[in-house]
Amino acid sequence: MEKHEAILAELVQLRESAAARIRAKLEAALGQVRELSARAAGELGAVIPTDLETLFPVAALSERLQDLAKPPAPTGVSLEVIRRLDAGRAQSEVLQDLLRVIGAWCGPRAIVVLRDGNAVQGWAGEGFAGGSPVKTWHGALASSAGLRRAAEGVPVVVDLTEEEMLSRWFDARKGRLLLVPMSLRAKVVGMLLALEGESDLNTAIVQQLTYTVGLMLETLSGRTVVPTAALLEPEDMTGTAEAAAPPTRVPTTDLFELEEGAPTPAMMRMAPPEVTPPVADASATVHLKVPVAPKVPPPPPVVAPPPLVPPGRPPEEERKHEEARRFARLLVSEIRLYNEQAVQAGKISRDIYQRLKDDIDRSREMFEQRVSPDVRASTNYFHDELVRILADGEADALGM
Repeated sequence: MEKHEAILAELVQLRESAAARIRAKLEAALGQVRELSARAAGELGAVIPTDLETLFPVAALSERLQDLAKPPAPTGVSLEVIRRLDAGRAQSEVLQDLLRVIGAWCGPRAIVVLRDGNAVQGWAGEGFAGGSPVKTWHGALASSAGLRRAAEGVPVVVDLTEEEMLSRWFDARKGRLLLVPMSLRAKVVGMLLALEGESDLNTAIVQQLTYTVGLMLETLSGRTVVPTAALLEPEDMTGTAEAAAPPTRVPTTDLFELEEGAPTPAMMRMAPPEVTPPVADASATVHLKVPVAPKVPPPPPVVAPPPLVPPGRPPEEERKHEEARRFARLLVSEIRLYNEQAVQAGKISRDIYQRLKDDIDRSREMFEQRVSPDVRASTNYFHDELVRILADGEADALGM
């Protein structure tokens, strides 16, 4: 072998030897890296668990996020709510609307009425799952500290865990319940009960609307046009908007007539029938007349007699007589509505007038203020209704 060939062979051998050493060192280093990597992966698994909920729980946030997605409860009472209540032309209609509209600020709610001064009866309710059980409610005031206090005229908030009867009524073991006294003629005749719901319990708004409805019931007969003027949409006279046609306002006398049968007992106990007040001189002093507080038992059905129309009476005159008959019927029906026990006792002892003298005289005064003298001169509609409605046709039972 030539000398240069021997040198080349030696160089090749050195190169292969060096490559083998480098490969061995790299494999050794790679083994160490793999070992470190496996160890790091094990340690990483200990730091980051396979169940990420244990590292960063989000399931508990789901319910809160759902609550955020719900539309917020109204923060105040809109004019539309007041207009809706104002549109009611009967006591029961206004009260039912109250139960519906306050659902935005509470959960299940109901109206209960007082009976005989120491008992409570359910009248109507809204917001109950599976239908309202309220008409089945009955109990004694003594069974509930909250009901007793509300019957004294004080709004209260109670915890259902401390109110066995109310808890049973609402089928709820816990929760805050608001009890608001409902007054007519300055007498507490019932309570509105409102349980907290998903939107919590806005006691201020529930009380405001209950108070507003109380005033509406007191003035129902005097609000003769729908809607009430103060609730109309303001007319824009700035010239920046197109003139809109004024809303139609309907006299309430065209909306309802007195029913010829007695209302339901619950309705009768809650509020008097509608009575259209006399039109007084604006310059005269107005004296508010407060009738006696209602008695509980409902009156028997009242059947209106057919109007006696003398032949040849002009239509305009007959209209005046029909209005006088209707007004007398309303006034006397209200007396019986609020004083049924006294009426029954007076029929037995034949002294109805003596027992109800203040109410009868007050209603007679209203009748004489409202009905024109020419109609009263030729008729005795008010006395006729006293005999028919209070004395059930027995004039001597009046004791007048």
